[in-house]
Amino acid sequence: MFNGNTFFRSKLGSASPILRRTSIKNRLLAAFLITSLLPVLFVAFYSNYKYENSITEKISASTQQVLNELAQNMMRELEQYETLSEAIIINKSIQSALPKFEEMTDFQKNNLRSTLSEELAQQIFRLSNIANVVIFTNDGQPIFDLGFEWYPDIRLDQLTNSVESSPGNASWTYLRTYRGANRIALTRAVYAEDNLNRKLGYIMILIDEKVFSRNTYSHVELGQGSRIYVADKAGFVVSSVSPEIEQGSDYGQNEVFAKLNKEHKHEAFYTQVSDRKTLVVSSYIRSADWYLIGLVPHSFLVSELKEMRGNIVFICLLTLMLSGGLAMWIYFSIHSPMRLLLQYANQIRLGQLETKIGNSYPDEMGKLTETIDKMVEQLKLLIFQVESEQQAKRDAELKMLQAQINPHFLFNTLNSLKWSAMMSGNETVRQGIESLSELLRNTILVKEELIPLEMEIDNLLHYATIQRIRYGDSFKLSCAMSDDELYSCLVPKFILQPIVENSILHAGSEDGRRVGIRVEGVREGATLKIVIADDGKGFDMNDAQNRKSSSHAKLSGIGIGNVDERIRLHFGAAYGLVTRSAPNEGTETEIKLPILAKEGRSDV
Repeated sequence: MFNGNTFFRSKLGSASPILRRTSIKNRLLAAFLITSLLPVLFVAFYSNYKYENSITEKISASTQQVLNELAQNMMRELEQYETLSEAIIINKSIQSALPKFEEMTDFQKNNLRSTLSEELAQQIFRLSNIANVVIFTNDGQPIFDLGFEWYPDIRLDQLTNSVESSPGNASWTYLRTYRGANRIALTRAVYAEDNLNRKLGYIMILIDEKVFSRNTYSHVELGQGSRIYVADKAGFVVSSVSPEIEQGSDYGQNEVFAKLNKEHKHEAFYTQVSDRKTLVVSSYIRSADWYLIGLVPHSFLVSELKEMRGNIVFICLLTLMLSGGLAMWIYFSIHSPMRLLLQYANQIRLGQLETKIGNSYPDEMGKLTETIDKMVEQLKLLIFQVESEQQAKRDAELKMLQAQINPHFLFNTLNSLKWSAMMSGNETVRQGIESLSELLRNTILVKEELIPLEMEIDNLLHYATIQRIRYGDSFKLSCAMSDDELYSCLVPKFILQPIVENSILHAGSEDGRRVGIRVEGVREGATLKIVIADDGKGFDMNDAQNRKSSSHAKLSGIGIGNVDERIRLHFGAAYGLVTRSAPNEGTETEIKLPILAKEGRSDV
């Protein structure tokens, strides 16, 4: 059954070691700051966020409305010029002159221009901001030029080509004269009145961009630092009243225009313009395929928030001071009794157990003081009991030492027997006693469970020397490692002797053939593989379940099954030993161990 209190206490307990690394004063200060300052900051930031979003939405909506009205005004303004161009296109003199202009004499051409000036003057000059009207044939020869301005030929070619792909036979774009005057150009193809598939030439009406902007949007202010400009469908500036936004440039091509909705929907979004966060609002001018774009700096939107942010900072500082003062007051109410308690603990550490703090306040610190006083009384009683038990233990150890056999006496005796056998010329007995002495020394004096593989092999060789005294030359033992560094690997002691002993005792055949036993070691990645193999008579693996090798007595007292169990307990189920055998084919035992260096690292 789930216990919420227990779960909560366990979570708090797991976090306690982290808190205990800091002083109580710092913990109290942190607690008061978190519980008092954090809510203020949260409310402040949340209010600032909501207020900023609200202001942005309102200004975005109002700016969008203003731009939509300006776009409508521009469309009405542009419609006047399109109406004028249609009237000029259907003019009888133009319809009749364009097809045969190349065949006219210079006199006829001059008369034509005078006639057109008289016929078109009233219509043209009714619109005050027209800078020029040019009518030319399909091959670019002008039959009428009102303002006699010079334009780049490549731009004229671009304008005439753009008419072919423009809807409604009307192309609006920007054009700059050779003198640097900014013009807005309306270009239309002139078709024969009696055959709309026959193109006679082109008409181009050029408007003064400065007068156009003054008549449509230059008087509108979206806010401090805001800017308004007109861009065509390719993102190039057609009209602008801001010195930063040059006519004909691709201002904000990546930051602004590339992010505008390509389906001509009105959308507002934030972007970086001239390294400043800016709100972009746009309105689509359908008749000219233009965008009216308004840029409102973010600093203007949040200018009203500066005063509120200053008040928030003041409130946070005031809360910080009050919280810090309250935390210090509570800290000293805890620190004073803790300091007395620490002094009391130091006296106890020095053995001054007769001192007591005495009466204290009924809070947690007072209860802790009473508990320590009781603990000191119990400590006095325990010290008396320990002193009594230590005296009894010393008496028992003295009696034990008197009856204990010194291991050095045993080794000295074996050493004396070895020298006696050597003096008498019995080399076999000398070697056996020497090996027995070394084997007992490693067994009694070496307490570590993990020893270097080199020492384990030495113990195995000593054991083989002792066994030759009993079994003579009935077996041959060889040891080899693929890498000398493997000799320094740590292995559990006495893992080779039980397996070799099993080969000595059971691998021999009735014909008395000498049994060969080999011990080999190789590295396989991070694993040490030791193979103990003999060429004896082997056995049937199906009968292995009925045989218990651990029943045979060993010098170490360790059976093969015990070796496997010890390896798995030390290193896990992935390690251990595996035995393979078959009748008349010998026996092979494979031991897998992790490669451990003397320092305990998994490398050598």
